[in-house]
Amino acid sequence: MKKKIKISKGQKGDLKRYPLVEVTWHDIVSDSGWQEIDEFLKTKLAICVTKGHLLTQKNGVTRIFGDYNIKNGNKDDIEDLANTTIIPNSVIISIKKI
Repeated sequence: MKKKIKISKGQKGDLKRYPLVEVTWHDIVSDSGWQEIDEFLKTKLAICVTKGHLLTQKNGVTRIFGDYNIKNGNKDDIEDLANTTIIPNSVIISIKKI
């Protein structure tokens, strides 16, 4: 499975530089309640999906943003980000452009 997506070179803040992606990844599962050993041994990691614009994939993490505001009325010029997610690259199952 693909775990890296190339990000275009360009000016920071240019929306066209950041591809829209879908990341499938393993997440931690925890439970503070009582359970039998056999039941706990059957527990699996959660598989999660995050969709958004890929900001970077470096230093062991993938950074995704879902929302942004525009600068100077230009829809392709990003000023600030929101709904951000940082995913350790080691837990990524796959990443693809959408």
